[in-house]
Amino acid sequence: MICEDEVTSIRMRSLSLDTSPEAREVVLELLRSAPAGKKIALTFDLIQTARLLVLAGLRRRFPAADEVQLRRHLISKLLSREDVIRAYGFDPNIESR
Repeated sequence: MICEDEVTSIRMRSLSLDTSPEAREVVLELLRSAPAGKKIALTFDLIQTARLLVLAGLRRRFPAADEVQLRRHLISKLLSREDVIRAYGFDPNIESR
């Protein structure tokens, strides 16, 4: 069984191996003290960056795909099959290969 200290340690572990614990704490304190609007803006920026990275991967995987096809591939990665069918009218198991 995992104790609470181990969970906190896992959750708070730095993802950057070249960042010192002191620098990590400074960044965390800046994030903690940031206004809510700034935190929301940072969250939206992270989401957009993640989508751009997924699109870049899809472009490498499907180099002949046009923007509509890439958007369908992206949608099928973000939503469940049922939601894609309901919201966009295509089955990602058939059209996103």
